[in-house]
Amino acid sequence: MAKDLKIKIKNTQIAEALKFTTQKKKTTATKKKLSKTDVSSIVSEESEKTSKRKVRLLPSKEEPKEKKQQAPSSQKIEESSIHEKIPLSSQETSLVEEKISSSSQEELSPKPSSSTSAEKTPQPIPLKPLAPKKGKENEKELEIETEKEIKKLKKPSIKEPKKHFDARDRMGLRVGEEEQWRKKRPYKKVKKVVKEEEIIRPKQLKIVLPITLKDLAAEMKLKASELIAKLFAQGIVVILNDFLDDETVVQLLGHEFGCEITIDTSEADKLKITSKTILEEIQQTDPSLLSSRPPVVTFMGHVDHGKTSLIDKIRQSNIAEHEAGAITQHIGAFVAKTSLGDITILDTPGHEAFSEIRSRGANVTDIVILVIAGDEGMREQTIEALQKAKEASVPIVVAINKSDKAGFDPEKVFRQLADNDLLPEAWGGTTITVNCSALSGSGINTLLEMLSLQAEVLELKANSSSRARGTILESQMHTGLGAIATVLVQNGTLKIGDAIVFGDQSGRIKTIHDQYDHPVESASPSIPVKITGLSGLAEAGSEFIVVSSEKEAKQLAQARLAGIKREEQRQKKRTSFESILEKKIPKKILPLIIRGDVQGSLEALQNSLLKIKSQKVILNIISTEVGEISESDIELAAASKAIILGFHTKVESHAEPIMKQKGVKVLIHDIIYHAIDNIKQEMVTLLDKIVEERDTGRALVKATFKSSHLGIIAGCIIEDGTIKRNNQVRILRENNIIWKGKIASIKRLKDDIKEASKGAECGILLENFSDVQQGDIIQAFDINLLEPSL
Repeated sequence: MAKDLKIKIKNTQIAEALKFTTQKKKTTATKKKLSKTDVSSIVSEESEKTSKRKVRLLPSKEEPKEKKQQAPSSQKIEESSIHEKIPLSSQETSLVEEKISSSSQEELSPKPSSSTSAEKTPQPIPLKPLAPKKGKENEKELEIETEKEIKKLKKPSIKEPKKHFDARDRMGLRVGEEEQWRKKRPYKKVKKVVKEEEIIRPKQLKIVLPITLKDLAAEMKLKASELIAKLFAQGIVVILNDFLDDETVVQLLGHEFGCEITIDTSEADKLKITSKTILEEIQQTDPSLLSSRPPVVTFMGHVDHGKTSLIDKIRQSNIAEHEAGAITQHIGAFVAKTSLGDITILDTPGHEAFSEIRSRGANVTDIVILVIAGDEGMREQTIEALQKAKEASVPIVVAINKSDKAGFDPEKVFRQLADNDLLPEAWGGTTITVNCSALSGSGINTLLEMLSLQAEVLELKANSSSRARGTILESQMHTGLGAIATVLVQNGTLKIGDAIVFGDQSGRIKTIHDQYDHPVESASPSIPVKITGLSGLAEAGSEFIVVSSEKEAKQLAQARLAGIKREEQRQKKRTSFESILEKKIPKKILPLIIRGDVQGSLEALQNSLLKIKSQKVILNIISTEVGEISESDIELAAASKAIILGFHTKVESHAEPIMKQKGVKVLIHDIIYHAIDNIKQEMVTLLDKIVEERDTGRALVKATFKSSHLGIIAGCIIEDGTIKRNNQVRILRENNIIWKGKIASIKRLKDDIKEASKGAECGILLENFSDVQQGDIIQAFDINLLEPSL
């Protein structure tokens, strides 16, 4: 009878079992008891056949705990090697015999199997350990149970996956999870296919200058680095945000990259409103629409040469009496009615600070009257006014004033005029000269006749029916009316309700006032008036023009303001590497806030202050505005520790308590050169005083005496000068200064004295110094603080 001997050996500690499969053999029908020799022979044959079969270790978690306890300890043996034969020892043989005897000679059902089939299916068939049962009654149950176990184990076992330590284990996410096997997906690197799009670059381009290099590169569909490289090759160093304003450079870049670039000037023409000047507009007007206008005459010359006095004599007024310091510091515009017709007069300041106002007056005038004092001749501002008139290309009439004053010398004036390329008519030239006096009135009528003659020669005309154009002479802030501008209408007629544009500001005219502050409805050419209804302070010297509507005026003003900001940004210089490495000398800084009555005076004062040259103090002008000194100005000055300079203005009544509380320094002036001198003095006060040491005496130490209470006393003889008790002293030893300090006391015998003169002997006790030696020299000196200079 063939029996399959299958032994399953399981180790409960390492959860593994050793499985052996034995070859089935035919046995006889009768039940016989196997001997030890028979068992050993069977085991040896089976081990030889199965030496090449692999042993599979399965985990022990499939077995229930109850059966683990029932398994006898005698069944636990060590795992044998897979590829070599292991003969059974005597102990193993006894275990096999016990297993067979305990089964009560049970018969296992024969199961045919061949060695070839075992080799094809090398998987071992694990069997559960069977508890020994006694008696013949349990033989059938044991046989049935064994057959069921064999059928179950016929199925191939699933290979357990190898455990891997992955990212979930590192992050602690696998704690408490049931281990489930899943097939790892193969990693394949997906290549992204990038579709290259063809860049279509423009062949023609229209741009507005100035334009940044970054924006130009974007318009040309190029990288900015390509443009930078091209410009660098031509010797032009630029960066990404630099502005390009040269038409030639931009078109050269376009030519290099095959793009034709044209400059769009339509926006600039729109902002200008018109490309024609006032004179060109008048010349291109139909002659039938033109009418005569009064001449605009500007009085120019040096300060205190009598310009305003001559104007008063012509107008029969007294303007000079109301001028601060008896000098003109504002531009004045008047209409004088004479026997020869109306004349528009512009009065300009003669002080050197008002150069811009003189230039403004020369640009809007038809005739310049150069006033020269006959006793003084031509001065610095006279020559400057002459140069301004030549630059404006206007005719010049010379009025030699103060003809009734002693020392009047017209020949001296003629020589000076000839030196400046103005040859008088008296010397055969073309320059008209008139001797006159503002006090007596002599020569005034002759001067008016010369002005009328010049006006006829110039044929001054304008179109009164066209839109108004002109120049803003001055602007100021009014408490109730807001921004006010003094304008000179040069062409057309200005009316109430007209929308105007001037610079980056706009407005709709609400009121018009003449020179006497009388309200009028309109202003014709060559008539100066004051207008209100402006959006802000106008810049003196800017041109105004009337447009169709207030909306259009606002749009144009905003566009002009944006252009001004771009221009300011473009003009900002980049910080060079050399300027960073340059050693900066620390300087004192004087912060300043300026408030003036009118725009022109404020401009003149600011320019004069900025011309102050100093290597030690920097003048930092924080703010310049027209109007009274307000609370916000006081707060700004207190925060920035600045001085407020008011010119022809005053402090608001409710701002005075705040000024005293904050301790802000406010300087109010009516005369410009007084204001400039005061600011210079404030700049000097910031500088440290210059310390000067002046020697007063010299003493030689003949001996030293030690006092338990006072210390070391130097016994001296005064060699030169006088040494006083309040003097500063220096100790010289071998011509080297070893100490500087004060004298504690001077004694002669037992008495304290205030000073010791030359030849006297005394004892000198020094303050906090006891290292006096014989032969030292004590020099006494006084300290004087000197005022520094800018």
